[in-house]
Amino acid sequence: MAAISRRSFVKGVATIPFAMWAARNAEAFGPLVRYDASSAGGIEMLGVFADAVRVMKARSQSDPRGWLWQWYTHFVSGATTKSAEITRIFGSTTTSRSALANETWNTCQSHSGQNSNYFLPWHRMFVYFFEQIVRQASGRPDFAMPYWDYTSTDLAKRGIVPPHFRMSADARFKYLYRADRTSLANTGQPIHKYQSGDPMDISKPMAAPNYSTYGDVQGFCRGIDSGIHGRIHVLTGTSKNMGSLSYAGQDPLFWVHHSNIDRMWASWNQNGGVNPSTQTWANKTFVFIDGLGQRVTGTIKNFFDMATLGYTYDTFIPSPAGTSGTTALRAAAGGMPQRVAAATSEANLGAQPVQVRLLPVAGTGGAAALGLDNTLAGRRSYLVLRNLHTWKQPEVLYHVYLTPVTGGGLNKASYAGNINFFDAEFHDHGGGSALDEALGENFYSFDVTGILERLAKSGRADVREALAVTFVPGGKPTAGANPMVATIDLVVQ
Repeated sequence: MAAISRRSFVKGVATIPFAMWAARNAEAFGPLVRYDASSAGGIEMLGVFADAVRVMKARSQSDPRGWLWQWYTHFVSGATTKSAEITRIFGSTTTSRSALANETWNTCQSHSGQNSNYFLPWHRMFVYFFEQIVRQASGRPDFAMPYWDYTSTDLAKRGIVPPHFRMSADARFKYLYRADRTSLANTGQPIHKYQSGDPMDISKPMAAPNYSTYGDVQGFCRGIDSGIHGRIHVLTGTSKNMGSLSYAGQDPLFWVHHSNIDRMWASWNQNGGVNPSTQTWANKTFVFIDGLGQRVTGTIKNFFDMATLGYTYDTFIPSPAGTSGTTALRAAAGGMPQRVAAATSEANLGAQPVQVRLLPVAGTGGAAALGLDNTLAGRRSYLVLRNLHTWKQPEVLYHVYLTPVTGGGLNKASYAGNINFFDAEFHDHGGGSALDEALGENFYSFDVTGILERLAKSGRADVREALAVTFVPGGKPTAGANPMVATIDLVVQ
């Protein structure tokens, strides 16, 4: 396709509010269907996607519809800074295009110290406008981004990268291939093959009663973000690809991953989950580029309802077994958290298991197991991890166990969950100075009520006064990453 003409680009830099843009483009709306990447419809769309990637990669780096610009919209390469890249590509004099790059690049703000509630709507906007560019680049106005169904109960698909992203020698599909993925990802094996627990399980966030975090209980948005979202990034890509925030947007796999994340959100809504559209943060606006190179401003609240956006999914994810939908669960959100135990030190993680001790907070204790609440029915106990940090991506998950200080086995009965450091690495968010570096929310909470109840039934007196949290790497971490969990608490809520 030809580069954007001066006339169309000058027109494009004028602000077009999304409502006006949608009215102008209403005839292009389907609703279009986003298909499972393994289905016949999904495979057809992957071919269209591969054709578009080829076209986009051939475009100038200064073209807003080019591959690098779209990658940088998510986050600029970790080998440089946003300001340095703007200068390299556009020169030191500010122009309309360099100003647009400054406005659109590095806007995945939920992973850079801004409101974590932005995660789902920002990525919905990103995929939505990216689809517009693919349609223009491919000449297929019916294109809709397929989704990678890695949580499928079908073991032939569960955790397995679709074959069309692994065809490095294919004339068409080689444009969907990246060599810098993990070996499991690029050889068609389950990416969670050697992990403890079930990293593909999303039953807990899908049963979340709230969109936003409530006290120390993760809401649906944060539960998906720090959970399955981060795990897929880490288990498919290295620190120079999907495994790192700064490089993830360069891999075509990113887009089918986030189409599936969006499908989870649509499914949660369909199952009764309600978006908090009246919150002030829902008025936040972001700037994107459409298929014509036009600058479009989108407001978060305008992207809460998928039905108004002209697309749907071929299948949705049902409510987890044993629940009756998120609406019925909403009343069980509980009160505000009470901190009952805290770690005696931070957890400095590496290639070997690391244990830290939990001791009672002053004025608490007396329960049959530290962290249980004997006073209020319905309250749950949570292991809360905050302030994660890593100097570079360790490229592994860490599995978390809660046990007695001595004699506790690291097994299914003591397994709390897993963490990843996808959004726990410092990143330049704009100007390239230390002051521009920020971390995401970096917050995990695991319901450990069942673990504590089992410890209480054991009759061991020592579990009343101290417990241990052990972090076990799910593979060999990158040397020099030095990941850390700074704050570890037991809370009752």
